[in-house]
Amino acid sequence: MQQNFKEVFRYIRAGYRYRFVAIILGLFVLTLVGGYSLTLPKLYKADSTVFIEKSVIDSLVRGIAVTPSIDAKVRVLKYAMLSRDLIVKTLEEIDSEIFTKTSSEQNAYIAGLQKQVQISIRGNDLFIVSLVGGKQKFVQDFVNTLVSQYVEENTSAKREEAYGANRFLDEQIQAFKGKLEQADDAITAFRREQGVFFTVDEEATLTEIKAHMTTIESLELSIDTLKMKKNQLQGQLDTLSPTVESLFSVDDGFSDMDMNPQLAAMEQRLSDLRLRYTDNYPGIARLKFEMAALKHNLENAEPIEEDEESLGAGGSRMTSLNPLYLDVQQRLLEVQSELSEAQSKKQNAQQLISKREKELREIPEAKKQLNVLLQERNSYQKVYQDLLGRMGQSEVSKQMEIGNKTATFRIVDPAIFPEIPVSPNLKKMLILAFAAGLAAAGGLIFLLENLDGKLRSPDMLIEMGVDVLAVIPNIASAAATLQVRRKNIYLVVFSLLYITCFLGVFVFYMVSN
Repeated sequence: MQQNFKEVFRYIRAGYRYRFVAIILGLFVLTLVGGYSLTLPKLYKADSTVFIEKSVIDSLVRGIAVTPSIDAKVRVLKYAMLSRDLIVKTLEEIDSEIFTKTSSEQNAYIAGLQKQVQISIRGNDLFIVSLVGGKQKFVQDFVNTLVSQYVEENTSAKREEAYGANRFLDEQIQAFKGKLEQADDAITAFRREQGVFFTVDEEATLTEIKAHMTTIESLELSIDTLKMKKNQLQGQLDTLSPTVESLFSVDDGFSDMDMNPQLAAMEQRLSDLRLRYTDNYPGIARLKFEMAALKHNLENAEPIEEDEESLGAGGSRMTSLNPLYLDVQQRLLEVQSELSEAQSKKQNAQQLISKREKELREIPEAKKQLNVLLQERNSYQKVYQDLLGRMGQSEVSKQMEIGNKTATFRIVDPAIFPEIPVSPNLKKMLILAFAAGLAAAGGLIFLLENLDGKLRSPDMLIEMGVDVLAVIPNIASAAATLQVRRKNIYLVVFSLLYITCFLGVFVFYMVSN
């Protein structure tokens, strides 16, 4: 640490020794850098802020209308605004003198402008266009005109895009409408010529065959059940007698028909049938006929006088139909009817299966061609319907563009006339000039000190390993001291006056410009 302090004091003393040349060099460098900064051309900056304003209607009609993507335009914003075509249009709009020069000069000038124009994008809804140049009026007019040209072309492009989409959809609708009509005419003519008015849907036919097969399986099960039931009833019927003999007395004091058990059973059977069927049911009609016949027989029955022991005094014998036999016979008839119906359904289902299988095996070529024509017609019809739906969306989009209801570019801060130059920055250049002067002076002192081989202090001898026996002090006269003091005063006054004049020139230049 002590060694570092010694070095510092060494260079401070060296600065005092070389003060005249160091100050002169520093002032020279200060003047050189300051003068150069004052000769630099003045550059002015103009910028314009554009806001991308999204309409509320855009979110309300989402899915109904199609609006241009603003995000996509923001992504290509720099390339669009710095395109050669747009810059040439901007220069023509402001009547630039560059078009009076040669083609090579024009190309170089336009390429330079493409590099000088700066576009900064902030988020997805704001961008700033700026230009730095030597002519105040030019940079202002160029930036404002460039932004206006871009906004106008963007709006025109969106409207042209909406109109173009509308025209394209209308053309396609007319084209597909014609194709659809031609397809319908071709189908009608084909059917008239070939006599084919339907197509065979193979998948639907196979499904129908499977359904009929399932029905047949169910009917076969029912038929087996009915056959078993028929056999049982037939066996039961074979064990019964068709008729029975009734024995009754003529002096019982009440009606024969009221006491006849067969008639009562038949009436009970009739009541049961009426609960399930109407009077037109064959079983009910037949039962009514049998009851009428039985009543007639009872009314005309005659007493039997022989075998008085078995009949008793005043007894009668009458032969009539067996009600149990009739009941079993009736149920047998019902089972046979159900069996016949099931067998008939099974036969119909088998015929339908045979018919559908034949259709699958023998699909005519004409039906295949008709199916192709129908598929083509359906394809055209689907596209036609889609185009009609998109036409509605396109019409809404076009009306939004006409009413300027979509996202728009709004210039919120146009470029103003730049009065203060952005370059050169005289404050920074002034600080740089002083720093350069101090650096030059310090560098000169460091160089002279290291090139000087004189022994300035006893410490230098000690560092060299030489023993110091005595030190003779430097005794300066009063006149010499006074002369040195005057020179120092003159140097300080001169330096202050020079720096003051230098600052005055800088301030005057900054104020005047």
